[in-house]
Amino acid sequence: FISAAVVVPRQTRKRARTRGELVAAAQRLVALRGLDALSIDEITEEADVAKGTFYTHFQDKDDLANAISRQIRADLEEAIEALNLGVRDPTVRMANGLSTILHFAITQPVRARALLRLLPGAVNPDTPINDGIRGDILAGIEAGAFHVASVSASVVATIGIVMSAGMRLSDAGQPVGQPHRFARDIITTALVALGVKPVAAERLSSAAIEARRVDVSLAP
Repeated sequence: FISAAVVVPRQTRKRARTRGELVAAAQRLVALRGLDALSIDEITEEADVAKGTFYTHFQDKDDLANAISRQIRADLEEAIEALNLGVRDPTVRMANGLSTILHFAITQPVRARALLRLLPGAVNPDTPINDGIRGDILAGIEAGAFHVASVSASVVATIGIVMSAGMRLSDAGQPVGQPHRFARDIITTALVALGVKPVAAERLSSAAIEARRVDVSLAP
């Protein structure tokens, strides 16, 4: 039995390519300046497409921004889930999640910086995008691995640490000399803040960074 190859119509391929060019252009500009400072004219000029083409793909800037953040978040969540598949230890899960985000900032700085600029509500501990980190913190508390003043405070603190580190690692103007070592130290700091002993935190962060560095699922 020989299955017939799926042939994608030329017009469909062209449409997908144009949409990809708009998204890539917007990511570059958002990473540099943020969304509010941009006009649709600037985005279409950067993508080298006609302004009218923009509206065949997106309703407005916010629609484009949502598409960008959804895709990047989906890529990150998929990578974190893959690394944590079958992992029950909340300290390992936390280290893996943080290492994924920081490795992404190192290897894909434009996309990482764009995402960070497009998530103004990310530090809200109750927002759905933080369900994963909240769940791991709760599991760590129940297991006696984390010792925190409150769940909400620990969610905000952990997010604050990783977001500021992500901005630092994705800053092309002031590159970090040894980014993966810096990322390891950031993860160690976050774990210690959650109540993990320093020696154990450093071991966990080193293992998580090494696991992410040899993984290719988030390759540019």
